[in-house]
Amino acid sequence: MGYNNLAVFDFDWSLIDEDSDHWVIRHLSPSQWDDYRSKKEQVKHLILLRDAALNQMQKDGITKEDITKVLKTAPMSEAMIETLKTLAQHHTRVLILSDANTYHINTILQTYGVDHLITDIITNPVYTDKEGRFRVGSWTPLDGPQHQCSLQCPANLCKGKELSAYIAKHGPFNKVTYVGDGKNDYCPILRLTETDRVLARSNRTLADLLTHGEETAIPVKARVTVWDRAETVLACVQKEVL
Repeated sequence: MGYNNLAVFDFDWSLIDEDSDHWVIRHLSPSQWDDYRSKKEQVKHLILLRDAALNQMQKDGITKEDITKVLKTAPMSEAMIETLKTLAQHHTRVLILSDANTYHINTILQTYGVDHLITDIITNPVYTDKEGRFRVGSWTPLDGPQHQCSLQCPANLCKGKELSAYIAKHGPFNKVTYVGDGKNDYCPILRLTETDRVLARSNRTLADLLTHGEETAIPVKARVTVWDRAETVLACVQKEVL
């Protein structure tokens, strides 16, 4: 069956009510959490810091099973689950475009029984290293050709570039809806048109940029709704048949 519309979701603090990487580190290793927070604003590639924390946690005896158990407790609201079900009823293609990783995302989706409602996922890969440890890689290899985004997207993932390529491959769509919260969600929403929708989570970086950030010198054409409860997202999807 063809898809008339596309719904794009960031994962952390958008589809779920947490940051999945932070959730794991904070619950399993207070020492690594302290180290991560102290270095977060200083590192060039945050993906490497997340991987280093995960690696050190396993050196300290934490297992992949421990990580899985914690991931299964990450919060996803009933309203967001209902949003995904409603999109499926509308025959809307659903893309997760996230700087998390495949294991975190798939584990949480499976826990809530909604993995079958997602059409595609673009995110960082995971792998097992030679010591048998669970590690996180980079969607765009850091040692290869870079995406050259003028908005300074993270080197491992320019969501704008990926969204444009996805639409070119699977579109055209009548309407694109983008649900996000972070600074790296600003680049992709600039690719949207007047017929599209942006649902930006309140009190997060994307909403701040859209209301008073300097980067909004480049206008966003899509209609924007700021939300603080997933019920607002669900209501938009239901009312506007997104």
